[in-house]
Amino acid sequence: MSFFHPAGAGFKYIMLAVITMICFGNYFAYDEIEPIEPKINKALKINHFQFGNLYAVYSYPNMVLVFFGGLIGDKIGLRLAGLIFSSLVVVGAVLVPLGPSLAGWAISPFAGYIIMMLGRIVFGMGAESLNVIQTSMTALWFKGGRELAFAMGLVLSVSRLGDFLALSITSNLVSALGDFRHALWVGTALCTLSFIFVMLYGFLDKYAEKYVKRGPIDPTENELNFRAVAHFDARFWILSFLCMAYYSGVFPFVAVCSDFLQTKYHYNEKDAGWIASIVTLSSMILSPFLGKMLDVVGRRPYFIIIGSLAILPAHLLLAWTDITPIPFVIIIGLSFSIVPGAIWPSVPLLVKDKETATAFGLMSSIQNLGLAGTNQIAGAIADKSYAWVMIFFAAMDLLGLLLGILLVIVDKAKGGNLTTLPLNH
Repeated sequence: MSFFHPAGAGFKYIMLAVITMICFGNYFAYDEIEPIEPKINKALKINHFQFGNLYAVYSYPNMVLVFFGGLIGDKIGLRLAGLIFSSLVVVGAVLVPLGPSLAGWAISPFAGYIIMMLGRIVFGMGAESLNVIQTSMTALWFKGGRELAFAMGLVLSVSRLGDFLALSITSNLVSALGDFRHALWVGTALCTLSFIFVMLYGFLDKYAEKYVKRGPIDPTENELNFRAVAHFDARFWILSFLCMAYYSGVFPFVAVCSDFLQTKYHYNEKDAGWIASIVTLSSMILSPFLGKMLDVVGRRPYFIIIGSLAILPAHLLLAWTDITPIPFVIIIGLSFSIVPGAIWPSVPLLVKDKETATAFGLMSSIQNLGLAGTNQIAGAIADKSYAWVMIFFAAMDLLGLLLGILLVIVDKAKGGNLTTLPLNH
């Protein structure tokens, strides 16, 4: 059978290559504002707290909407849902640079800030649900084999490549293009590219339907089934709140990292951006390899505990010492490779196939519930003391560690398929 035939062994890797690019653009656009915070603040006349709102408003709608995104994905299908959510991403990615571009000559700086906020809201409404759809696409094509964690790790790796590029080259783009406003439009272009890959996925998945068996479809099963949530395994809920706590110590850290490095360690804007990008670079490189390891050895809750134990002292040492920050940023990056790589592939083992997108959506909703608050809290604390910001992140790390220990206890009581068996056993 041809490598390119949908029923052949190689076709799913063609699909994987397409899936990996679906969220590349929105990961870039999410963090492209971080390295140029001082320029945005000056142009729009805003402070750290108001800048933090640009991250918080991304998360606020997704405390609810991303759950419905998962339900919609299970109801109308991943292909159509992907097109809807990627369209929202592109619209939001247009509005984000439009506000600053108009500010100062066509509208007031405050009006430009409001447009930028609106863009981040619309962008977030599409981006987080698109992340859920992308993860569900990966589970659809790889669940049942011994490669799910590897596939999810590779998807995360390519997505985080977008994040890494945003953190590491945005300042260079500003220098090359002459204005931070021009650099923001690069994110818009990459979001458009991601939309094209969503369309390509739809075409290939539709083509493969008649060749790949996915079991009979009961049309009554894919209703917007809110009752499905009631019977989710207790371990799913622990994983969801663990995910919220852990990400609350990482994403807000990345959001303030560049300015923190410039303020405390007196790095210039470009060097601070490169150091801040180490978190994403580490996870980008290591996620597929660690995913493959987890496919083989399983025992994912133990790796969650290891990753949480690593990140906690890193945040505390950044708060309390003046030692060069690079080793601690690297440790945070290593932790960020391990913990998400253990969390997300565990979900398909705990829910029914027809409820996978709903489960991913609900987990993402809970994650965004935490991120909406912690981004604002971190921004408010940063206006007073960056040391206390790091201590706040360490508190989130500790909560994640305790939930990881609880997950081990509960999993062993329920038979231990997460703590003792290889993934996809």
